[in-house]
Amino acid sequence: MAGILRIEATHARGDRLPERGQGGDDESGRGLLLVASLADARGCEPHHAGGRTVWVECVWWPTATGQ
Repeated sequence: MAGILRIEATHARGDRLPERGQGGDDESGRGLLLVASLADARGCEPHHAGGRTVWVECVWWPTATGQ
């Protein structure tokens, strides 16, 4: 039986929301892109004071050994 792992990250401050990396030789800013590429579902919800909560869900299939 499959399970779902949900991961949420909340950025409560609306005055400085995180930005996605622009690519190239940037050394940071790729985290959300990497997670989104591996996720089965993703979304964003508003948070009070202008912030937001970003979430991803990954389907987990247990192995034959139960792990």
